[in-house]
Amino acid sequence: MAAQKISAVRIALALIGSLALAAAQGAAGAEPQAPDQVHTALRILASVYADMESKLPSQQFDRIPHENMEFHEAAGAMRDAMKKEPDDYKAKVLAALDKALNDSQTVADISKTHDAAKVRTALDALVVSMRSLNGLFPETLRAEPGSVPAPQHNGPPPSATGPQPR
Repeated sequence: MAAQKISAVRIALALIGSLALAAAQGAAGAEPQAPDQVHTALRILASVYADMESKLPSQQFDRIPHENMEFHEAAGAMRDAMKKEPDDYKAKVLAALDKALNDSQTVADISKTHDAAKVRTALDALVVSMRSLNGLFPETLRAEPGSVPAPQHNGPPPSATGPQPR
């Protein structure tokens, strides 16, 4: 009888430990079914954010709405990555993505005021929502806003310039 109680306690402790581990892993971000797609989507969003932010020092406020459009287009990559995820997980990710999209739109709207301080505040809010989105995934997939260089728009892509020298 005592051995059965000890065994039951051990099983209960093991179960509690397993649940705690699962909760900790969930808090650190779930492993998506398409991790490469998620990583790419987060990197694209981080890059577009960097492009948005790069307009602030030179006060290129009129370019920020264009960057916002790119941010919205980039969100499609995340939506594609979530297609096969369980509904509850997908809903969390898409809600966080929608929050980031709303914050990106706010940056674009505020940029029309040409008020650098207000734009900076809006960009900071966008960072918070992007970090919340990142937090839904394992650390190895995350891309800190601005950690990926902004795309360079200095001319046509190499394939559009004709044959490349060998």
